[in-house]
Amino acid sequence: MKNLKKAGTFSKSKAGLFAPGKTWDKSLTEFVHALESVKSIVNLPKHAKLMEEGQLPEGIFVLLHGGVKLFVALKGGKTLILRVVQSGEVLGLSATMSTRPAEYTAETLSPTQFLYVPRKDFLTLLEIHPEICISVVEVLSHQLREAVSMIHYSSGSQPAAEKLADLLESWIIEKGEVTDRGTDLKLPLTQEEIGQMIGVSRETVSRLLAEFEEQGILELDGSRVHVLKRHTLEELSAAKVRKVEKGKAGENQTDLALTEAATASETPPKGDPGEGTPGKREFLH
Repeated sequence: MKNLKKAGTFSKSKAGLFAPGKTWDKSLTEFVHALESVKSIVNLPKHAKLMEEGQLPEGIFVLLHGGVKLFVALKGGKTLILRVVQSGEVLGLSATMSTRPAEYTAETLSPTQFLYVPRKDFLTLLEIHPEICISVVEVLSHQLREAVSMIHYSSGSQPAAEKLADLLESWIIEKGEVTDRGTDLKLPLTQEEIGQMIGVSRETVSRLLAEFEEQGILELDGSRVHVLKRHTLEELSAAKVRKVEKGKAGENQTDLALTEAATASETPPKGDPGEGTPGKREFLH
């Protein structure tokens, strides 16, 4: 694809390491281990598109470090942002398994690192080792639950303030940093993109954040938010239900061997550009 710039290699302290304290479901751990013989590690710059809505993806990606937004195009040139995903997410799996076009576009929000497996290699792996299909089904089941939750969220009739509080609370659960004053969070999206995600204008997002600040719930500092009254934010949101669900899903601690499997090679193996790493193929805009 056009305008591809090869991203610089992450430092040893970052490459292949998952977010501190990140818990992985056992099925996802087994899934990543199963990819060892065919995976490579790929670094991509900000605004790289891994896959595009309506096009067959080149393969599957397991997010190791960074963030990715998933979105679909609406009529009139508008965009609906579905989710912002962090480390531990598998992208392109359902489209690869069904050999159908991708349901959404996935674009990196920052320099990002992935495990990458070309579609042909992944399907061949399943033929040789059909037992892997159990892990695949479990990962797909998890994604289905997330999709149903996302539909309930996007079609919900709750006020915009509750939707914004819900979104902030979900990001705090995933990426928040506890400090002496409360919880710090770097917003992964602009106010315009947040509006696209919760179905309101940028002006409404700006007004709601200003109201939260006036109420002493949070303080704004550029793209960073300092949450001072977490309990008030929780009361405004419906995220407490998802928090319980995430807690249950994350009871199994990360297997140390997973990190070893992910970091076994920091650069993709050389080979045929047609079947090799995406960095040598034009599939990123």
